[in-house]
Amino acid sequence: MTYMVTGGTGFIGSWVVKAILEAGHDVVCFELAPNQARLDALLGEDAGQVTVVPGDVLHLHKIVETIREHEVTHIAHIAAAVMAVCAANPPYAMQVNVTGFTNMLEACRITGIKRMAWASSAGIFGGSYSRDKPIANDARPSPPTIYAASKVMGEALAVHYHDNYGIDAIGLRYTFVNGHGMPNSMGGKVLDELCRKPAVGVAGVVPWGDDSPDWLWAGDAGRATALALDAPPTKIRAFNIAGDNHPMKDAMDCVRSILPNAQLTAESGALGFNRLDGSMAEAEIGYKPEWTMERQMLAHIGRAREDAGLPPL
Repeated sequence: MTYMVTGGTGFIGSWVVKAILEAGHDVVCFELAPNQARLDALLGEDAGQVTVVPGDVLHLHKIVETIREHEVTHIAHIAAAVMAVCAANPPYAMQVNVTGFTNMLEACRITGIKRMAWASSAGIFGGSYSRDKPIANDARPSPPTIYAASKVMGEALAVHYHDNYGIDAIGLRYTFVNGHGMPNSMGGKVLDELCRKPAVGVAGVVPWGDDSPDWLWAGDAGRATALALDAPPTKIRAFNIAGDNHPMKDAMDCVRSILPNAQLTAESGALGFNRLDGSMAEAEIGYKPEWTMERQMLAHIGRAREDAGLPPL
């Protein structure tokens, strides 16, 4: 069977491709701006197994053409206009995140796709829930940004297409996804200060020092997506995809335990991360996180030292 991944050469998308290949399926990436270098860096020789098709989710005819040409049976829809794009160009971002997602659902309806898993977001819950209690899968959304609001709309569209056309689309609410190949985003800058600078002997100033992220390794996010694509029919249309929840200060202590000479200070404040209850994802698609926060910190430090030509720890 052939699985199509939109945004498959992006950060999360490339890890989804990796997980699907490991599950034994063929992969076609449908990508507006293909980044072959990212695939090569993550997959190595296995990158040669992936077919990359330039394409835009705003062009329904091209999506349908690609599905038919490559005999696609399942889709992982990861492509999206991220928060920075939403802030800079709201009209375009809404086209990508709402109209583009509608196009993906229409393509499934037209071509008879068996299953689509797509990237929703833990951001739909905003920062209004207590960090001391996990957020239930059916908690009421409270989107604080137009990016998060576009994902709420996506979940509503998925329910509509399921109830009216039988389209089996499953939303995955990833939390704080981190891993190798992170872009220069807010999350990437956190890992720079927290892990990569101390790994090479540079002092780090860590943002969001009062926050408590749900640390989700990109490989776990990819694995959750692959599981959702292959799972039996589910009772619900969207799942919380939890990570390993720990305060930022615990992560800093973890880095200091790995690098005793690390110079780390924390800035006050919080972005508003929430701790997700992932029990429904475990029950219905068989996902629970495997990578602990400690393992993630060690991986970032190890990669930073490797990139700098330093010996491993």
